[in-house]
Amino acid sequence: MIIDDLNRIDQQDIFAIIIGSGPAGITTAIELEKKKIKTLLIEAGGIKPNNDTKKFLKGSVIGDEYNDLSICRLRQFGGASGLWGGNCNPLNKENFKNWPIKKNDLESYDKSAKNILNLRYKENFYVENLSDNLNTYNLVWSNVKFAEKYFNHIKKSKYIYLSLNTSLLSLIGNSKTINSINCLKNNKKITLKSKYYILSCGGIENSRLLLWSKEKNKEIFDDRLPIGQYYMDHPYYSIGEGLVLYEKFISYFKKNNLNNIPILTCKNLINISANNEFIKKNKILNVGLYFYFEKINENNNLFKQVRCVAPNFIKNIYEKSKVKEKYKISIDILQEQKAIANNKIELSDKKDPFGVPYPLIYWKKSELEKKSTRLIAEDLSKLFIDNDIGRISLSENLYNTEDYNVIAGNHQLGGTRIGSNENDSVVDKNLKVHDKDNLFINGSSIFRTGGHSHPTFTIVKLASRLANHLSILKG
Repeated sequence: MIIDDLNRIDQQDIFAIIIGSGPAGITTAIELEKKKIKTLLIEAGGIKPNNDTKKFLKGSVIGDEYNDLSICRLRQFGGASGLWGGNCNPLNKENFKNWPIKKNDLESYDKSAKNILNLRYKENFYVENLSDNLNTYNLVWSNVKFAEKYFNHIKKSKYIYLSLNTSLLSLIGNSKTINSINCLKNNKKITLKSKYYILSCGGIENSRLLLWSKEKNKEIFDDRLPIGQYYMDHPYYSIGEGLVLYEKFISYFKKNNLNNIPILTCKNLINISANNEFIKKNKILNVGLYFYFEKINENNNLFKQVRCVAPNFIKNIYEKSKVKEKYKISIDILQEQKAIANNKIELSDKKDPFGVPYPLIYWKKSELEKKSTRLIAEDLSKLFIDNDIGRISLSENLYNTEDYNVIAGNHQLGGTRIGSNENDSVVDKNLKVHDKDNLFINGSSIFRTGGHSHPTFTIVKLASRLANHLSILKG
């Protein structure tokens, strides 16, 4: 139900306060509701964003080019799902190598996550061998906008109380326990208490609020906790284009035991990544490569360029094959980023209208990431040549010291990462903050590694797992 006056709630009746109503927060509330456990879900924004909310989303980034922080985040019911394109794919088994949990620990939550995201239960994710070094995998698309799907549900719920336009100002507690939280609603400060507290405010905001709470009370968090450190993203950019003999392309896929896989998935998109053996051999990160197909004719500049550098390909393949439709491919990538302590979130000296410091983010890409993309793309190019599939022209930026045009800021990962050691992580395997007995953190900020996978599906599974853990604590 919607609560306008928080004084009307019997706080002793609330098992947990969930701060943030994005996919992580809503999923946790919904799963606890199934067990008839009452929660208070507070959201700093309203039902929809407005110009005033952008004042709270500012921040600075030092380092490489990054999206404006007021554009790549939202302060509204449903959180960042309002910006989400709907792509789902899980982290690979190898991505959990240094996590305190494994991929199998999340498998039992597949069904609940698919239900939350309106995915068909029988719609499976696959990873199949494409060559000795490369895999192909699929993206499954969700049509869910959390604000649209869950507002009326929560409005009618007897177990979820939703308070909009309620901003967390700070956590109040000691070295072991969070006793309460200070919030602002309708320009009035209010103190809220519960048995458990779940911070689900997103990849940047989780760290910002923890850092600000520690700034106000130095004793609240252990200095060993690397709050804000190991921040990551998924750099997204174009690495090249090519000319493809489409029939050969399809034939190669089918030859490699991919008969049951739709060739054109997710809006004419084909997804390729390196396999684990290639990654370990070359000591590189993984990359998701996305192919977009576009019909072209012989007057296209790309066609003319390929004719110049690979005349035999054009003559022996294109001309002899009697191909009527020629295809240009554009190749974009979603880059795994190495987690390093120097990529981090700190507090700015500038503050939002409520007096909370804006985030100051230090973020840079590394040569390892460029090397990883280059080696994987070169192997793909060789595959095309060896099998007469086509020719690929890779971006010169992969071979020089200049920066490459990149989009970053869409997938904010890390900052309160999961782990067993308090010196290099903030939460344990159950997402509980190491030195607290009643504070949990939920969402993309707990990611220890990001792989090349879109994070939402994993976020929802982690939230479902957290809800199950909390229900066990309740008994």
